Amino acid sequence: MKKILYASWMTCILYATMNQAYAAHPLVTDDSGVQGDGHHQIEVNTDWSRQSGQAGHVGAFTYTYGVTDKLDLFANLPLTFQSRDGAGVGDYSLGAKWRYYDQDGLSLAFKPELFMPSGDEEKGLGNGRNSLGLTAIASYEAGPWTLHGNAGLNYNRYKLGSDDEAKRKLIWRASAASWYELSEQWKLVADTGVAQNQERGNRTWPAYALLGVIWSPNQTVDLDFGAKFGLNKAEVTRQFGVGVTLHY
Repeated sequence: MKKILYASWMTCILYATMNQAYAAHPLVTDDSGVQGDGHHQIEVNTDWSRQSGQAGHVGAFTYTYGVTDKLDLFANLPLTFQSRDGAGVGDYSLGAKWRYYDQDGLSLAFKPELFMPSGDEEKGLGNGRNSLGLTAIASYEAGPWTLHGNAGLNYNRYKLGSDDEAKRKLIWRASAASWYELSEQWKLVADTGVAQNQERGNRTWPAYALLGVIWSPNQTVDLDFGAKFGLNKAEVTRQFGVGVTLHY
């Protein structure tokens, strides 16, 4: 029983680390926005979570460069500061976001990612082999409201035989989010989603709900805070995080 609870907890920690790589913190759902030709973005965030009585602390550093007005390239490094089996870096990723449609408030994008085996698989911080991710993104603007939807797949390859036997290789995920612009400086955000459980023997799909706020004191800086709550036992019980994003 202890091994099952530990595996579930480590899976939730891995989900928390990976999910923050997909979207602008504190959201899990990504938007179709790109930086623009020659523009840069740096994101730094950290989250504290609790699952099955165990505390976790993770973070991420993401750099994005606008190659064109429709194409971004990015690199993401997830970090674990506190876990039952130790801290360290996770599997870093390289990826792109291509916004291929933008008309009448609706924009569509694809986001492929390649995950590198930089995390220690013995500590549950990575897969030990290269993995792939692909996300389809839709965003729609209507006055102060902006709606976002994601549908994605991850193909995971595992170095450890125990992981290969116990975990699914192909995992789907889906989520939706909304922004409400109170003013030029303040946004309220909400997010919810579900994913296939990484454990082969677990049919409970991790599901979450999230509320947050983003404050942009100027065009260069975004500061955010978010609170995420699990809708079932397969997700983290609760998670709180803060982040800062720089655009230049």
